[in-house]
Amino acid sequence: MKKIYLTIALCLVAFWAQSQITPPYSYIDINNVSMRVMGDGSNFDASFMENSCKAHEVPAGSDKSTIFAHSLWIGGLDAADSLFVSAMCHHQLGNDFWSGPLRLADASVDLMTVLKYHHVWNLTRKEIDDFRLHYGEVNYEIPDDILTWPAHGEEGFAENLAPFVDVNGDGRYNPMDGDYPDIKGDQCLFYIFNDNYSRHTESSGGEPGMGLEIHGMVYAFDAPDDEALNNTVFFNYKIFNRSHKDYHDSYIAMWNDMDIGYGWDDFVGCDVLRSSFFTYNGDDFDEGSDEDLGYGSDWPVQVCTILAGPYMDADGRDNPAFNGDCAMLQDPEHPLDQYAYNGYGFGNGIVDDERLGMCYSIYHDNTAATNGTPNSPEEYYAWMSLQGMDLRFYFPADSDPCNWGTGCNTPPSDFYATEEDTGHRPSDRRVIGSCGPFQLAAGQMQELDFAQITVFGNEEHAQMERKGDFIDHIREFFHNQYAK
Repeated sequence: MKKIYLTIALCLVAFWAQSQITPPYSYIDINNVSMRVMGDGSNFDASFMENSCKAHEVPAGSDKSTIFAHSLWIGGLDAADSLFVSAMCHHQLGNDFWSGPLRLADASVDLMTVLKYHHVWNLTRKEIDDFRLHYGEVNYEIPDDILTWPAHGEEGFAENLAPFVDVNGDGRYNPMDGDYPDIKGDQCLFYIFNDNYSRHTESSGGEPGMGLEIHGMVYAFDAPDDEALNNTVFFNYKIFNRSHKDYHDSYIAMWNDMDIGYGWDDFVGCDVLRSSFFTYNGDDFDEGSDEDLGYGSDWPVQVCTILAGPYMDADGRDNPAFNGDCAMLQDPEHPLDQYAYNGYGFGNGIVDDERLGMCYSIYHDNTAATNGTPNSPEEYYAWMSLQGMDLRFYFPADSDPCNWGTGCNTPPSDFYATEEDTGHRPSDRRVIGSCGPFQLAAGQMQELDFAQITVFGNEEHAQMERKGDFIDHIREFFHNQYAK
């Protein structure tokens, strides 16, 4: 009887612990953006903050914010066509993601592992450089996040987790040998999370996870002489399928609750060829209130740009780059060529390294109505894949010259190029950019790179006119620096 009571008590403690765990977090603050990053994929969610304006503060120190919350959505079908979804909005119903890696044998994880990895590692380039110069000196104190860098998993988990520079080539991370974390940018946050510690309560009403282990790296640059780079934060996700399931018709989406200062007067749009979606103020003046400090007449545009999405399904070809010929988007012999329209790695001489761009972009309102927040796995998946919808992209203006969003057909008479055209009143919009479909096989790793870019106007040009140049600059910078 005592064993039964002990078992029940342990189960209750474990349930309480997993339900009470607030996601770990840290801040990117090396440039003009101060961004709170949550270690479970629900980045800078202001729901956890006393002052919501500081979740994504730009300019840093201004008490003004352009994003309330951002989360990663992933969904796919298994061999039996059963639907699996892992997604977050505002933690209003619970969790779909928890800290830590998954075991290779069965994609499981225990509470002790969740708690061990309940951390966001935060390092700067200067700290790394100082370590490389001084690690052997008696009075030098190695930063804790270098000492505890999660380079290796314990027995049963993946051997190699966080990337590092192996100075002596022995295959093991040891700062005492001079090994150090391999980071991107002038400041980098690293964290590991999974979707399989417990049953999902945010997106799926208690359904199990997909068996995904995700490595997040968020980074930025101290670039005061480069306005675009100094107002940008980059994200890299490596998504490992640790389950024994092969998923098809898979999608990865970036869900953004962008609030330009005061959150109830915004419009949304997208730039198809630049693989971007954005939110901007729906009138000339961004009001303030007790909860939100407005930008006034100097409001920015907040852009999310997909730099390189998941790898396209292999077809044994170096798929050609888009050259302006709209016919290639409808080639029946090579249907995957259409993704060259805004994808990456096309026509570079390398077979099957192509990565998807923004394949869909849609918005929903802050409401429980049909066009509101999803509350079932089917609804989340429908938003990611635009099931039952006639358009790929909402409010693309002139950024889709081949009409890819309407099946390469002339848009219908009731098509609205911008949200202003609709006659909508500005409101609290949430906008989604999605990549897919693609395969996510057992043991496979997929990757996603994107950037959050804040665009202000200047004396010569308004913010909406400048955003294209900012996006182009950031895309070129990323591809020159990091893309394979």
